Amino acid sequence: MRSPLAAVLACALLGCGTDLPAPIPAATDGRAPQRGGVLELASFADVRGLDPANLSDGLAPQMLAAMFAGLVDFADDGSLVPDLAERFTEEDSGTTFRFVLRQGVRFHDGEEVTAEDVKRSVERALHPSAPNPFASYFESIAGFADYQGKKAEHLEGVVVEGRYLVTFRLSRPDAIFLPVLGMPVLRPTCRSAGDRYEDTWLPCGAGPFKLPPGGWDHGRQLRLVRHEGYFRPGYPLLDGVRWTFKVNQTSQRFKMTRGELDVMRDFLAPDLIAFQNDPRWKPFGAFEPDKQVNGEAMNVEVPPFDNVEVRRAVAAAIDREQLRRVRPMNLRVQTKPVPKGVPGYDAELPGQRFDLDAALAHMKKAGLPFDPATGKGGWPHPIPYLVYKEGLSEATGQVLAQQLARVGLRLELRIVNYPTFVAIRGRRKQAAIAPGFWQQDFPDALSFLEPLWTTGAINDEDSNNTSFYSNKIYDELVEKARREPSAERRKRLTSEAQRILVDEAPWAFTYGYQWYVQQQAYVRDQRQHPVWSLDATKAWIDRASGPVSARRLFGREAFASIFGDGDGETRRRP
Repeated sequence: MRSPLAAVLACALLGCGTDLPAPIPAATDGRAPQRGGVLELASFADVRGLDPANLSDGLAPQMLAAMFAGLVDFADDGSLVPDLAERFTEEDSGTTFRFVLRQGVRFHDGEEVTAEDVKRSVERALHPSAPNPFASYFESIAGFADYQGKKAEHLEGVVVEGRYLVTFRLSRPDAIFLPVLGMPVLRPTCRSAGDRYEDTWLPCGAGPFKLPPGGWDHGRQLRLVRHEGYFRPGYPLLDGVRWTFKVNQTSQRFKMTRGELDVMRDFLAPDLIAFQNDPRWKPFGAFEPDKQVNGEAMNVEVPPFDNVEVRRAVAAAIDREQLRRVRPMNLRVQTKPVPKGVPGYDAELPGQRFDLDAALAHMKKAGLPFDPATGKGGWPHPIPYLVYKEGLSEATGQVLAQQLARVGLRLELRIVNYPTFVAIRGRRKQAAIAPGFWQQDFPDALSFLEPLWTTGAINDEDSNNTSFYSNKIYDELVEKARREPSAERRKRLTSEAQRILVDEAPWAFTYGYQWYVQQQAYVRDQRQHPVWSLDATKAWIDRASGPVSARRLFGREAFASIFGDGDGETRRRP
């Protein structure tokens, strides 16, 4: 009988005989951008929330970025540019940042965006009542500790100096303050959000797309429509964007080839090979940059992973090349905390490596010797291993279980849906070991080192630090790196921090995942954002066939409330 691993590898490498129909062509070559159409997207996963103050899902950033505009944003090359701000200045040796807002910018509800809205939104997102897993990114703002500790009613370091002028004062220099400000977390919210987080609030911001009445059907889909009052004239060109959730990869493949999806990122291995090898589809597909780290997150508060020698045993017992072969088109071996494509990657840093004898020696040092010949010894209890449906870890988890069994650690896979996986993994003392994965929030090593392993990133619920790892020396190195203006000295500090992680192994680093994005030939100017995946602000539909009714896509009542009365035909071919 063929093993599950052999079946997975055979299908991945041979392609399982998948044939593709020809892509739907574009209407023309070189015509001017046209307004109209709905960009159709799908995911096997789901989102739990769409509030900047509670950014806890991997899918959410691209949706939040569509609905909420920030003071600054990232250009195609990853540099920062003004967005809601017309301009900004850095003063006082990097401890004062002044932002002059564009005048006349409108929220989705028609109200003007002012400096007061910026301050209110920042205080709302950073108040201790908000379940904000990224709050520690902003601890350099003056008065942060008192505000988080409920000793102050307002955040001292955010100062309104005029209707369109807001200043951030820091308690110390912070080299990553501007990049983290580019994240969706502190983006201004409509006044309906109030000054404190409430999970019943419906998203409302100043971004290019807005949430219409009934637009979010939890667990099924999210529909956004054009914000007619967007401050960049003429944009967005699309009538709307729709994400459909919990669509498995096989269904996505058939929807894509039928023209029911416009962009696709979730592939089974045979389908990925088929799209990449088909010369008709290949010109419209590309790999995203290498900016993700994956590994096995071990909860240091839960036995047996409270023992550093057990964690070192796991790191040494994993044959990463064997894991890579589960999805050879996307995966590459990774043994370090920071991906190769991220500034701060250290090519000279020795990573974790596969060494079965060393793994057995670590188990012996932990007081859990294991005899491979007899199968006796090791940790005496099965260890639940949490994975989510349709995720890659369903396949890699089977391989991992076989590898760790060789050193006396017996995993039992527990399969749940994605929201449940995120909730349990981020809750204190719940998941002993689970897949860990992280994609950069801004182009810097600290985008990984701070939220994943510092003490300040630990929360009882929705913790980004899912290994609940705490190390004073590591925290100090990360803090010094944040204060250091010299890029060369910062890299030395972050490299030393990475050495600690490689050694103490709160994660066993395994592979990097490079997403492949396939789009239709008729999708024009759809930007792959340098940080999150999708930016549809300038995208437009140039489809040669198949008019699509906006009334059918959005529903009759929703269409009337969004677009008004009319014949209901918003076509992909304007």
